[in-house]
Amino acid sequence: MLLLKLLKLPFLVAKTLDAFQGTARSIYYRSITNIPPDSKYYATARVLNLRDLNTEITIGSNSHIRGELLTFPHAGSISIGDYCYIGEHSRIWSANEIKIGNRVLISHNVNIHDCDGHPIDSLARHRHFVQIVTSGHPKDFPEMPSSPVVIGDDAWIGFNSSILKGVTIGRGAIIGAGSVVTGNVPESELFAGNPAKFIRKVS
Repeated sequence: MLLLKLLKLPFLVAKTLDAFQGTARSIYYRSITNIPPDSKYYATARVLNLRDLNTEITIGSNSHIRGELLTFPHAGSISIGDYCYIGEHSRIWSANEIKIGNRVLISHNVNIHDCDGHPIDSLARHRHFVQIVTSGHPKDFPEMPSSPVVIGDDAWIGFNSSILKGVTIGRGAIIGAGSVVTGNVPESELFAGNPAKFIRKVS
């Protein structure tokens, strides 16, 4: 019995340290974002507010964040409404503006990007890469194509889906798992596939 307790000790220590680190990260993330006390960052959450402006990442009440939120240093804004869920390993990256309404469910491994991430031109793209790995993301970067993303109230984004720049998803719409959304989705419609296409109306 004593041997079993001793064998469990490293696991318990690791679990305690992980819980402490998760709490410390949550406190830090709260300091760099605008989030009310009744919303929560979980241990898997990650926030990279490269703009250093806590007004540029805002979260409504009773929302639960398990994924990653990122704003680029030259531009970017993320707003998430009330009673939203952002699943594990999902990434919401903004160099323009991403607006997520109320009661939106975003499953795990979802990517939402309002920009291309790099320039289209190969030489400019290489310069961008070199700058990132040598001195960090540039604070002035007009060459990155971007366009706002809007996700309406009561939408549901299935796991492994990607929402690309310039897309508006209407209220109550559903995006099927594994979809790539490159165009607007009307409210109360189910879209799925790559590229995502109309499947049927949602009652």
